[in-house]
Amino acid sequence: MIENRKNYSTLRNIVVLLFLSQPAFGQNVDAICQEYKNEQAAFTNVKEQLVIKNENGRLVASSNISKEKILIGELSPGLYNTEYIYHSYFNELKDHDEEALVPGKNGYKRSETAVTKTVPSKDNSIFYDDSKETEITFTGLTAKSLLRTNYTLSHTDLHILPAFYFQENLPVAQSTYEVTAPKYVNIKFVIKGNQADKLKQERKENKNTVTYTFTASSIPAFKDYDDVPSVSWYALHVVPYIASYQLPGDEPVEWLRNPADLYAYLYEFIRKINVKEDKELDQAVASITKGDKTQKEKAAHIYQWVQQNIHYIAFEDSLEGFIPRQAATIYQRRFGDCKDMASILTAMCKTAGIEAHLTWTGTRSKPYSYEETPLPIVNNHMICTIKIDGEWIFLDGTNPLIPFGAIPDNIQGKETMVALDEKNFTILPVPETDSRFNVTTDTTFLKVNDKQASGKSTIDFQGYASWSLQTLMMYNKNDDLDKMIKEINTRGSNKYVQQHYKVSTSDTGNKNCRISADFIIDDYVQKVDKEYYVNMNLNRTLEGHYIDTTGRDVASFFKYKDINRETVLMEIPQGYHVSYLPPAATGSLNDVWSYKIGYSQKGNTVILSKEYTLNSMSILPQYFTQHNAMLDNLNKQYKESVVLTAN
Repeated sequence: MIENRKNYSTLRNIVVLLFLSQPAFGQNVDAICQEYKNEQAAFTNVKEQLVIKNENGRLVASSNISKEKILIGELSPGLYNTEYIYHSYFNELKDHDEEALVPGKNGYKRSETAVTKTVPSKDNSIFYDDSKETEITFTGLTAKSLLRTNYTLSHTDLHILPAFYFQENLPVAQSTYEVTAPKYVNIKFVIKGNQADKLKQERKENKNTVTYTFTASSIPAFKDYDDVPSVSWYALHVVPYIASYQLPGDEPVEWLRNPADLYAYLYEFIRKINVKEDKELDQAVASITKGDKTQKEKAAHIYQWVQQNIHYIAFEDSLEGFIPRQAATIYQRRFGDCKDMASILTAMCKTAGIEAHLTWTGTRSKPYSYEETPLPIVNNHMICTIKIDGEWIFLDGTNPLIPFGAIPDNIQGKETMVALDEKNFTILPVPETDSRFNVTTDTTFLKVNDKQASGKSTIDFQGYASWSLQTLMMYNKNDDLDKMIKEINTRGSNKYVQQHYKVSTSDTGNKNCRISADFIIDDYVQKVDKEYYVNMNLNRTLEGHYIDTTGRDVASFFKYKDINRETVLMEIPQGYHVSYLPPAATGSLNDVWSYKIGYSQKGNTVILSKEYTLNSMSILPQYFTQHNAMLDNLNKQYKESVVLTAN
């Protein structure tokens, strides 16, 4: 290893000498800085080489990654002086080398002044990995400095080869992904994300190997969107995988050709789970389901018991991230991760005589399907699926509030791989919950007195909004809870004062939630001579929810479909009558979302009724302009006021 290091160092010195005469991979530094003059920094070149080879009769794989970054702006030495290497149990960091080239009077000089530390990764997009990141921070840099990072990752499981993303947090002048494998290895690729037209592909053969090359140039910096489940939905990336192979003199190996191959791989991790009877668990199930007459009653009570008694803790690590723990262990510990929750739910339901199956799935952060991408990366979650009277029911024990039979919001519209037995599985689609099951009803009783508005409000939450709110309340107490409730209740203007509030929740049925409050709003009513001008749009739902269409080619997503109903009932002050009611208004964006607004008078009460219906989980880019135009019209309606005139 020491000798290898010495050789590597010698080679690096040669490369550096060449670099001094032709910096930035043969390109002129000034020309690059001019090209990216509006940026603080840019990557001149990013290259990853995945090499698959036969080593002592088995396939092994590793990736060699190199990155070069140029600092351009005056602030760049402080903003972009750190590089990150991501690695884990499945992608072990074997070696890394880094250097900074700093401009001086007589050309560039090499500086190795860097601080390196490794910390747990902030990325939680997978459920089977112990991701880490090694941070390399350079010092003594100036504008036009060049940072080079080189490292090698060894891939411990060839079923889980990492995807290559062409975008970085900065623009990339040239990005290359190269895969080399023996001819007897059948490599396939899935290309996902936008800007695929920028990608050039090439395949070259020599005597024994095949090399696949993907290149892209002038790649803009990665842009983060809050309303997209994950970057994988739009960031251009290539997912490599081995479909099959045949080592010289051996039989063909079917690796990951299709969902059946993926299932065979995954089943090995659950083969020995819950195969032994546990008397203590059996007794618990008997007690929990005592008196139940139907399978659905038994399943509901088991699910509720797990929600209330087994605490969800995500502590997946390396290979254990694939393997659920035994139900008996989870029962004793009273905590577990998503796989453990699935394990104990499945075991307890089976004990009660209910057909139950361990089930893999990917949350909405995963843009893949089992048929298109028959790989472990499709999954990042595990649940229990039961079948009662021909009906499939999904049980996710990680959420303590979702009622029995409801669909967890983060797997709506996704696929599940249900383990039936050793050889058989089924892929079930998860339905999207209809908007009628997620209804928020906001009712305000309003009085006006001179310039002040006062009243009472009641908000009833049903469905995902209720469960999300109750989850937040579990983690917010005292002053934090008061602040949160005020933010939910605030209406009218920033002079809203909440005098007191009450929260009511239900532990049974649909687990609905209600918040009621008394309030006053100073200086909200305009009074001119004998007239009151009252804007009854105390809530301005969707105000400001415009979509920036500049260069955007990715859909805008929602967490769930829902209906919001808002009603304001204003008492007409004594001695006044209504002299103007704004007209009704409606708007609709195909089958995506719609609104309707109407004013009416009943006795001495003016009533404003509004309803917003979201019937889709996303808005496609071709509808962005129409969506924004609808918001313009909606905002015009929010400026309308009711006029009350003295008799």
